[in-house]
Amino acid sequence: MRSGLVVFVLLHLLLNRTRLGLLVRAGVENREMVESLGYHIRRLFVGVFALGAGLAGIGGVMWALYQELVTAQLGSDMLILVFIVVIIGGLGSLGGCFLAALLVGLTANYIGFLAPTLSLGSSILVMMLVLLWRPRGLVPVAKS
Repeated sequence: MRSGLVVFVLLHLLLNRTRLGLLVRAGVENREMVESLGYHIRRLFVGVFALGAGLAGIGGVMWALYQELVTAQLGSDMLILVFIVVIIGGLGSLGGCFLAALLVGLTANYIGFLAPTLSLGSSILVMMLVLLWRPRGLVPVAKS
C-alpha cells in the first residue's frame, strides 16, 4: 500500500508541478501548438509511454509478489477490476482512478467478507451506480 501511495504522489507531482507535466498536458490538449513552440512532442509521448510501461511493470512485480506465483496469465485476473477502476475514476484522471481504486477495493473486501460470492458483482454494481450518478466518472478530465 505504501509503495502505491508513493508512486501516486510522485506521479501527481510530476504531472502537476513540473515543466514536463505541463508539456504533457498541453501536448494532449493541443499537439500542434506545443510543436510550434519548438518541443518534440513525439519524443515526449514516447517517454510518457515508456513511463507507463515501467509503472505497469512495477505493478506486475508487486502483484506477482502478492500472489507468490508467476504465470503467463498473471494479469488476467485483475483486468476486469482495472477497467472498472478506470471507468469509475474518469478516463485520464489520475486522482479519480486513485479514489476509484480505494472505493472498489474497500467495497470488494467488505462485500467479500460478508458474502464472498458477490465480491466481483459488487464492483460492477458500484460502477453502475457511479455512472448513473456521474456519467463521466468521479473526477472527469474533459469539460465540454
